[in-house]
Amino acid sequence: MNLKKLVIIQDTLGTFYKSKNEHLFLCPFCKHHKKKMSVNVDRDVFKCWVCDTKGGISYLVKRFGTSENQYQWELITQKIDMSSIETMFENKPEAPKQTIALPKEYVCLAKKGLPYSAREPFVYLATRGVSRRDILYFKIGYCETGPYKKRIIIPSFNEDGDCDYFIARSYGTDWLKYKNPPTSKNVIFNDLLIDWNNSVTLVEGMFDALKIKNSIPLLGSTLNEKTKLFKKLVTRQPKIYIALDHDVISKSLKVISTMIEYGLKVYRLDTSKIEDIGSVTKQEAEYLKENSTLMNVENMLKLQWRN
Repeated sequence: MNLKKLVIIQDTLGTFYKSKNEHLFLCPFCKHHKKKMSVNVDRDVFKCWVCDTKGGISYLVKRFGTSENQYQWELITQKIDMSSIETMFENKPEAPKQTIALPKEYVCLAKKGLPYSAREPFVYLATRGVSRRDILYFKIGYCETGPYKKRIIIPSFNEDGDCDYFIARSYGTDWLKYKNPPTSKNVIFNDLLIDWNNSVTLVEGMFDALKIKNSIPLLGSTLNEKTKLFKKLVTRQPKIYIALDHDVISKSLKVISTMIEYGLKVYRLDTSKIEDIGSVTKQEAEYLKENSTLMNVENMLKLQWRN
């Protein structure tokens, strides 16, 4: 590693801490309060894990360094002409937010004057421990006919209040339990309802999320760094509880490990003695949360050894 380069970078960006081959600084672009900008001196690249700004270190020195910093950097790198670098690493504009329409046959179970056909979905939801209050809060409905015939519909609303996805779960005899819309799952399910100032619980499915307050279903058992949910978790930095099924323990550990690398505080619920979170009562789910384990390297190794 070129120590002269590191001295110039430190003089430009301020103090840092080292993590493996990376040096982590405060990001001058998004000004996040934690050191989330990773700089690799050997590869001459940087990336902020919050705002996703990335590029060559020369660009950082030119934009934020003093004239002396820039001169010294040019002497070391022998890159005198940097006039074309300015526009290379600007953030890409955000893609339009996904919005979809609920099925035209959708009937909200929270409204008055429901038809007799609503009895069957009400009974099904009761067997799953879903209360009338849950139905009202999450705008749960059903379809009696159409492409989503005899399915519970649970809509997702983005932070602007627009529907961006929905869950369609069979309450009839259809062998296919879930028949979800043919659109991207890269959404933060019911972002509108999430209190980002408090702890957040990550679960697999929506029926799991109904059992623990302020939960977000992953719509699966994995979570990668490119998803909107992961980026928002890194940006907002809430305390995170992981409540995935025990049969996907290896995937859970991978998700937890990635979160820890980003400086997130993660607790894991022990689901080894239950089928899934959706199969227990809200009180039992809360008990599991209260007795969760703070994940660190030692606890990760213990879990890997046991499983």
